[in-house]
Amino acid sequence: MKPKDLLNFYIKTDLLPLLEPLGFKYVKSIPKFSRKTGPFSLSLSFCFSQYSSQDECIFWTMWDVSSNEYGKWYKQIWDTQLANNVVVASADWNIPNWLEGNEEHFTLYNKKSDKEKFSRFVYNVINIGIPHYEQIIDWNSAAEIALNEEDVFYEKVCDFYLMANEKKKAKDVLEYALARAIDENYEDLKQRMDKYFK
Repeated sequence: MKPKDLLNFYIKTDLLPLLEPLGFKYVKSIPKFSRKTGPFSLSLSFCFSQYSSQDECIFWTMWDVSSNEYGKWYKQIWDTQLANNVVVASADWNIPNWLEGNEEHFTLYNKKSDKEKFSRFVYNVINIGIPHYEQIIDWNSAAEIALNEEDVFYEKVCDFYLMANEKKKAKDVLEYALARAIDENYEDLKQRMDKYFK
C-alpha cells in the first residue's frame, strides 16, 4: 500500500471519529485537521518522510495555533502585513510529554502491529497534543506557551503580552531577548523596543 493511503486508512478509521466530535475539520488532500476556538485556530498536519516506501509509512505531525486577530493587530500597529498569523508552531516531538520516546516519527508497515502503533499515536494526539495547545485561551496564555516552545520568537511573545495589556511583561521579554540577541534578530527586537517603549 502506498504510504499516504496507509496513513489515510488509519486516520479515517481511528482518528477522524474521535476528532470530528471535538469540532475538528479534516482536509484529506493535505492531510490536516483544524479547529477554531474563539480567536485561535489549532491545526495538526501530517508530514511524510522521504524515506517512506511501499508498505512503509514514516510520518510525524506539525502543530500550530494561528489567529487572524494577531494579523489585524499587527497591521494596525506596523501598517504592514504579517508573513503569517502563526502564534506558536512545533513538531510533535517538541510537545511536552509526547510519548514516542527518542523517536521523532511513527512508522506503519501495513501489518497487524500498525493498529497498536497508531493507537499510541492517537493517545498522544488526544491526551497530550490537543490539551497542550488548548491552554491558549487568551493572549496572556499565548505568550506563556510561546515562551516555552522549543524555538522562542521573543518579538512575537512581546506582541502577545502587549495584546494582553501586560506592558511590563512585554518590556521584560524584549530586554531579556535584546541582551542575548544575535545579529540576525537584534534589529527586529530593537525596532520593537523603540516603537513600543520609547
